Amino acid sequence: MAPDVRSAIILAAGRGERLGELWPDRPKGFLSVGGRTLIERSLDSLRERGIEKTLIVAGYRGEEYRRLAAHAPGVEIAENLDFAETGSMASLDVALARVGEDALVLESDLFYDPLALDAVLRHPEPNVLLASSPTGAGDEVWIEAPQGRVRGLSKDGGALASRDGELVGILRMSVELGLRLREAYARLVAERGHRQIAYDTDALPVAAAQTRVALCLVPDLLWGEIDDESHLRRVRDVVYPAWAAQKARSGG
Repeated sequence: MAPDVRSAIILAAGRGERLGELWPDRPKGFLSVGGRTLIERSLDSLRERGIEKTLIVAGYRGEEYRRLAAHAPGVEIAENLDFAETGSMASLDVALARVGEDALVLESDLFYDPLALDAVLRHPEPNVLLASSPTGAGDEVWIEAPQGRVRGLSKDGGALASRDGELVGILRMSVELGLRLREAYARLVAERGHRQIAYDTDALPVAAAQTRVALCLVPDLLWGEIDDESHLRRVRDVVYPAWAAQKARSGG
């Protein structure tokens, strides 16, 4: 049985340029769905599941997250000062320099059924990557995971030997996996000569070749990542109403 997880990292440095004029002045975590922001929803869901400390890695308009943290118990802010020139692995590297224990890693621009966290936290293995069945949302990241072990991630499904799930953007990470991710990042920066390294499609496959990462597939999960206008419409008009109706039926 994997040890309990009490910490979380939320990657929130990006600018969200593909949303354009729909959301020009605030980080994507402050998008509102069903009357509440994405970041508020995530923080509440994490607290309800025993997460005591959450480190948000901010960048664009980081002062918004600092204001939030001032009134949010257990929430701290780290900054990726080079967010405009770096990828998500640079933000995760900033967090891993401060978090020395097993942790959840989440993207800030997710709307998800909190049952997603239950699935990952209850999994018996220490390193777990959450996946769903294909959503058709567009811009998907596919996971190759033969026999349930993560091997590859790519936006090009044809580049993988199999497509065993769609990446949700929630990872349960042990201290060991965190170390392997930092090592992979340093190696990739040296090889490529830049820091535009994605934690999921670039660094994670390298780290997973050394440290087992299990696939946790929740086929019917209601969720959506919001990168552009079509994603936002899908979450607000399809995913959220379906989740709210399901919650009402269950009496939640």
